[in-house]
Amino acid sequence: MRAYVINLDAATDRWASLERSFSTTSLTLHRIAGIDGRALRFPCQDYSEARFRWLHGRPTSLGHVGCYLSHVRAMRAFLATDDTHALIGEDDVILGPDFESILNAALRYSRHWNVLRLTGLSRGVPLGVARLTGDHFLCVSLGRLKGTGAYIVDRKAAHAFIKHLLPMWLPIDHAMDREWFFGICAAYVLPFPASQTQSGFRSSIHTGKAQKLSVLRRCLATYPYQVFNEVSRWLFRTSCYLKTKIALAGRASSSLPILALMFPPFTF
Repeated sequence: MRAYVINLDAATDRWASLERSFSTTSLTLHRIAGIDGRALRFPCQDYSEARFRWLHGRPTSLGHVGCYLSHVRAMRAFLATDDTHALIGEDDVILGPDFESILNAALRYSRHWNVLRLTGLSRGVPLGVARLTGDHFLCVSLGRLKGTGAYIVDRKAAHAFIKHLLPMWLPIDHAMDREWFFGICAAYVLPFPASQTQSGFRSSIHTGKAQKLSVLRRCLATYPYQVFNEVSRWLFRTSCYLKTKIALAGRASSSLPILALMFPPFTF
């Protein structure tokens, strides 16, 4: 499997750290030149500023825009190959000691997911699907997972993300964490087999305290959207969890949960 890791041209120290971390694996490391949001010209056709402000409730963050478009670039690089899966990540990720064995165990369940999150800034709300190795489990999260330090995508997921992620109107971790709207399924590994917080590098996206728009504006659009999104996540991922557990229990794959029939995938 190839690993496509986003790295800004100036961040040579981060790339050196990545090479050391990946040297313990058989993954082929490919550098994706990161897009510096400060170098972009606005308005940008791949970024919807109005939707970002209304639905995310914050002013434009140049770092978020550059990071987002860099992830799309990495997915396109993956689809230019014949590989079935790819690891995509950011240059502040550190791999755990059993990373590859955990990854191989998770790939045995790849028919049940299209995107597999390997890092996170919170535990989410896990529903355990299957034990992988040791204390690591394949899970479905009923809560939002922050961060996109490292994740696996198959070709269906990469095609779906490229089709639906542009133009950008959310940060990349928010947008990817809405996979049910794109007709794909997501899972994650817990405990996380890699980390975005252990490298010691400062964030190149968050450069200060996150700003928010007025309470009135957020009440009119941001909060209603967030409620809708959270309820949708609970419904679809509960359906995904039940469907996977039924399949792993050996029951007929046509025996879909009622929720899956009531709420087929759609695009918002």
